[in-house]
Amino acid sequence: MIANSGRNIGAGFTQMLAQAVEQTDDAVMITRADGIIEYVNPGFERITGYLATDVVGRNPGFLRSGMHPPTFYSEIWRTISRGEPFRSVFTNRRHNGELYFEEKTISPIHGNDGAISHFVATGKDVTERISAERRLEYMANYDALTGLPNRSLLHDRLSQAIQRAHRTGKSVAVQFVDLDRFKLINDTLGHNIGDRLLIEAATRLRHCLRATDTVARLGGDEFILIQEDVGHPDVVEQVAHKILDAFATRFPVGSHSLFVSVSIGLALYPEDAVGPDELLMRADLAMYRAKEAGRNSFRFFEPDMDANAMRTLTLEVAIRGALENHEFALVYQPIIDTRTHRPIAVEALLRWHSPDHGTVPPDHFIPLLEENGLIVPVARWALREALREVHAMQKAGQPELRLAFNLSSRQFRHVGLLQDITAALDEADFPPHLLELELTESALMDNPEASAAVLESLRARGIRVAVDDFGTGYSSLAYLLRFPVRTLKIDRSFVHGMEHSREAATIVRAIASLATSLGLEMVGEGVENLAQLALLQELGCYQIQGFLFSRPVPASELATRLPN
Repeated sequence: MIANSGRNIGAGFTQMLAQAVEQTDDAVMITRADGIIEYVNPGFERITGYLATDVVGRNPGFLRSGMHPPTFYSEIWRTISRGEPFRSVFTNRRHNGELYFEEKTISPIHGNDGAISHFVATGKDVTERISAERRLEYMANYDALTGLPNRSLLHDRLSQAIQRAHRTGKSVAVQFVDLDRFKLINDTLGHNIGDRLLIEAATRLRHCLRATDTVARLGGDEFILIQEDVGHPDVVEQVAHKILDAFATRFPVGSHSLFVSVSIGLALYPEDAVGPDELLMRADLAMYRAKEAGRNSFRFFEPDMDANAMRTLTLEVAIRGALENHEFALVYQPIIDTRTHRPIAVEALLRWHSPDHGTVPPDHFIPLLEENGLIVPVARWALREALREVHAMQKAGQPELRLAFNLSSRQFRHVGLLQDITAALDEADFPPHLLELELTESALMDNPEASAAVLESLRARGIRVAVDDFGTGYSSLAYLLRFPVRTLKIDRSFVHGMEHSREAATIVRAIASLATSLGLEMVGEGVENLAQLALLQELGCYQIQGFLFSRPVPASELATRLPN
């Protein structure tokens, strides 16, 4: 079967060649010109699981896996029939039914007359290598936790979807889905519970889309949905409602029964953007608008969101140098005891006067400080400055004047909080019992165990604690009994509403009753007229803060207004 092609090959060499074929690890198969097997070596038997006695005299078709189309085998015959070798990676099936990958070369053998007399196929089992390559490819394109496409594959699929939409004239919708308050669950119950929740969330999102659409995990608790062939925005809105409904039912995770809502931002190609990155960015902007609207909702992208995002970006850049450039300042608003008509405290409020942006509202720059971590050094400076200025007011004739100072959630969780406060009190020679730190209910309840420990340490130093914006958060009697709280500040929204809303008046009445029962002090925030003042006094709330008495003013101006 081995033609000498005009060369003199001795019997010894032929025997050595035969031994090499018998002993090689690769599979060797020799067939007649019509494809019938005449010889297989032990390497073939080991790789395929078929014995030589099982296959000699048969067509090699028994190795076929069904993974290659008929055209693949037609191309093989066209190539080798022309006298050319054929090389490829075959997906074949072993005797036990297991698939394997074989890197195979099929070469024609010519007889003395030049015609093809046989074919020889040599193959190497590359299953391990191909499997490793596919695992690496999977890891590069799919999220290990949920099995969804990751950021890389998402970008590729979105680009392809946009190209198809350009040809067909249809729209592509991107839905940016973010789980609400996922961090609280992760931090409170642990990453294992958080991971299981993400897996279930991925499953629910898959069920909200067609098989031809894409659900991807961008990272963390952020998911992206791609809808193709969108004819009208109503179709996108229907899916958004479907997602909200899917997350309305509880998530049974281990021994926990959790409720998790989502915020969704929607953007369309080509109406909102023509490139994948821009489309994702605008869906992200819309998602943040949904969060700002109260979560558990969806918003379509609107052009003004771009302008707001650009302003936020420029503010983020500008605020990083604001502390070093002395752009921050403090103003103070007195808290009046209406029974004595004297101020019992002043609340320090942070202001930012930017040379480029003017006076920036606190609700614009405080969240930026929180997000980039600058709130800690800025608040550290603000506390020292406030203690210094209020101590000057005390020495000028207001010895019992308290300082009310707001602590943000991030500052409250900062490991150096107690050290910072102690150092600031010592530096200003400020009486600890005249410092009252204000915290929101949500800040206290992010981690109740840790909050209780910090508050107890503050109480041991003589520092007072007030709950700010009371009634808008958890409003749980349990935490009021557990935490060493001295004061409840009734949120301004209830104070403003109690004149015209029975519900708001009922809430304020309940807060007043609760405070009285627990022996807590009350402060009515945002009092702007005499009617609001009268209603609060009827309920036993005599500590008042608001424009009715004074707007927030600098320390120098406030000092001239305080009675001696």
